[in-house]
Amino acid sequence: MSGVDTVRGIAYQQAQGVLQAIEVLENPDLGALRVEGADDAVDIELLGRDGTLRHAIQVKVRAPDYTWGEAALFAVLKRWAILPEARHATFEFLTDGRLGPSGQRVQQALESAAKGETDPLAELLGVGVDDPVYVALGKATIRQDPYNTGALLARAEHQVAAMLPSARTAEDLQEQACMAVDRLFRALFEFTSNAEPRHRQIDRRLIAALLGVPAEQSPAHRWATVRASYLQAAALCAVHEAVVPSVADIQVQAPALMRQHEPGKEQKAQLDELLNQTGPVLLASRTGTGKSTAVHILRQQAAESGHPVIMAHAESYLPGRLAALAADGLAAVLGEPFPITTGAQALSDATVTLVIDGASEIAEPMRRAMHQELLAPTSAGRGARLVLVGRDVAALRDMLPSSVTPATYQMVGLEHEQRVELVEKATAAAGTPCLQQTARSVVVPLEKALNDAAANPLLFTMALSLQGTQPAPSSRAALYRAFIEQLAARSGASGIAVVRTALGIVFARLLNEGRRYADVYEWHHLLSQAVSALRNVGLPADTSALHEAARRCGLITALGWDQTVVAMHDSFADYLAGAAHAAGTEPLPKRLAAGDDQRMLFCAEISGVSEDAAGLVARDLPFTTVPLARHDRRELGPQAPAEVTALLRCLSSAQDRAVVLSRLRDGRVLVVHSPRAESEWIGEVSALELAQTCHAVVVDSDTGPLGIATRIWRQEVLDCFRYRAAPPLCQEPGSTPVVLLTKHIEQTAVMAERLIARVAPPGHIGRLQAQVGPLGLRAVIGQPRQDALGTHTPLDYQRATGIDITDTSGEAELPSGENGGSTTLEHLLDSSPAVTAVRRVREALEALTIKSWLVP
Repeated sequence: MSGVDTVRGIAYQQAQGVLQAIEVLENPDLGALRVEGADDAVDIELLGRDGTLRHAIQVKVRAPDYTWGEAALFAVLKRWAILPEARHATFEFLTDGRLGPSGQRVQQALESAAKGETDPLAELLGVGVDDPVYVALGKATIRQDPYNTGALLARAEHQVAAMLPSARTAEDLQEQACMAVDRLFRALFEFTSNAEPRHRQIDRRLIAALLGVPAEQSPAHRWATVRASYLQAAALCAVHEAVVPSVADIQVQAPALMRQHEPGKEQKAQLDELLNQTGPVLLASRTGTGKSTAVHILRQQAAESGHPVIMAHAESYLPGRLAALAADGLAAVLGEPFPITTGAQALSDATVTLVIDGASEIAEPMRRAMHQELLAPTSAGRGARLVLVGRDVAALRDMLPSSVTPATYQMVGLEHEQRVELVEKATAAAGTPCLQQTARSVVVPLEKALNDAAANPLLFTMALSLQGTQPAPSSRAALYRAFIEQLAARSGASGIAVVRTALGIVFARLLNEGRRYADVYEWHHLLSQAVSALRNVGLPADTSALHEAARRCGLITALGWDQTVVAMHDSFADYLAGAAHAAGTEPLPKRLAAGDDQRMLFCAEISGVSEDAAGLVARDLPFTTVPLARHDRRELGPQAPAEVTALLRCLSSAQDRAVVLSRLRDGRVLVVHSPRAESEWIGEVSALELAQTCHAVVVDSDTGPLGIATRIWRQEVLDCFRYRAAPPLCQEPGSTPVVLLTKHIEQTAVMAERLIARVAPPGHIGRLQAQVGPLGLRAVIGQPRQDALGTHTPLDYQRATGIDITDTSGEAELPSGENGGSTTLEHLLDSSPAVTAVRRVREALEALTIKSWLVP
């Protein structure tokens, strides 16, 4: 380790020590902290009030170019496991570094052991589950915390400020908190260097004295005391949207949701249904659909009826400190900091709902850390209800225990009448009366220009705000560019072109790490790097001036006490990054992650689709190739057959085929996916003959290689969906409704799994499975009823991983809040298992690609 890395490691360890010292004050069960524990196996020890070791931590830094592997991790873990304290205490390996593939296997095995799944860890260790090493490591975890020392100390200052006696001003409070943390930081250095173990121990009272705070929590900060004032303040919170406030005015009236994975006809749900579930809830929709606005409304409306909803930003999450996130949510409403203890108490309250916004958009290590914290309470069903909000339903599901089946919702887009109402409100706000007919004349051309995107509240209102100021933007990317220029003009910010370019470089580099946010230290470092890159190509720029211009026009904003820097809306980070790739100021990443689809689409809208971009997306984000292909207008050259073949191998399960192309007389191109040895151009006659026995499509002359690949893939998927007409399951002699429905669900699940295996791109089956959702069912069958249309048997249901069906006289029902919906047994059984399986897989594929992509 270099000298720089050594200093960085010491500072990082000390900052984590400061946070753990504050944890002693926050946790009423803890009595002391000890630093530099036994035999270099432990850096930080948390002791109970009785002096016993409760939790041990080993802190390690890792250079960015290196990862943690199995051997290095087990060397640390086993050193702990042989200590006497390992029998009763928990252990944590804490690092700012990345895990390699083998390191991720160790982390996953430890997580499985914590849930009672013994085989993965026992196999890696090569010992039995009764071995002392296994027993000890069954209580061990690996936590990644990539925040730097400055960001960690900023969080410590925030926690201390919540404990300090009130100051005259916010500035005085922040200064006192900073001085208190500095005192504790210096004291920890002195204790760490003491050779006597007993002198390396700091008790609760000494920590409190160093910080100048009470040793026990103030009664005024207890959740039982805070609850009433929180409800009162939350009920009065103005619902707002940072980019387009008018959206909130419309959605306050009736924000509509759709429950996902419903059998039969889908039905809209009301916002308050999110609070009626006993288990966790997911709200997953594409960017700009109004998710954040909806949860702001939910918080306000729930408070009015006496139900506390705490809304937190996932970007502010620190590993191992979910309670701090809840405390931040309280502070955002009440306007004063609260200690973590208050957040922990709120999370223990079963009447509370914690909404974590942007949960799927944080970096993968952060999601794994949050998953670890959610395991125990969510599996046990205790404490606060949980609502996870984000773009990616698969990422959100992965944050929950596999044993839990969450209720999943998506936002419903703006309807035509709501768009008309938006125009009326916008015009009236400008002081001009607006007739409904006039508003419709504004809406119709906007709908025509935006097409399907007109239902997106963010995009529609952005386009509306630009009405009459300039020609209508021709694409989403052009809309974002024009909107940013309008923001700059209104705020008086100058040099917006350079600001846009620099922010594009910064957000592209952040997206390479799976996030759209940075702490203040990292933000200024990345911005200064972008400025250097601009200067190298002759563009004069100044870091402070760029930051101030971006802040003034609202392109960036700050969250929470530690002032985490984020874009005004996450989609702006995608646009700016995509524009940087399109302009060549930042190269494409070597790999793409699930949240990278939008930046690649923006890049394609601006500069088209290159061969590198097409291959990258096909390999890592194959479902995104369908919308991306619209922008591929490259001319088909001699190498086109080989490129199409390479792309198809990323999309299609048919890996042993080649692609041949033939130019037809009318200029169109015949494409044949055949078992030939080579991909090449061939003559029209040979191609027509080959097309009789192989998959073939005819495409327009301006269709690029990616468009051809997705057309062939679509045809193969549709072929998999074709089946002989299968009648519904027949009532067999002696079969009961339970037996008949169970058989239908079982056969549907088998057929759906087979379809998924056939149509999913290689290596991406899990993504499609997550979108399809659980294939089991929990249901209660009621008493049959007769009416003029025949017999109808009511059925309450909830999608689940298994099958649990109860036949009842109508007296029993699913527990309150768990109803996925109501239908009839006859309606569910009206379609055969094959038809039902095809419908569910088709809907999932279209949700991941383009609506109606698979309509024959």
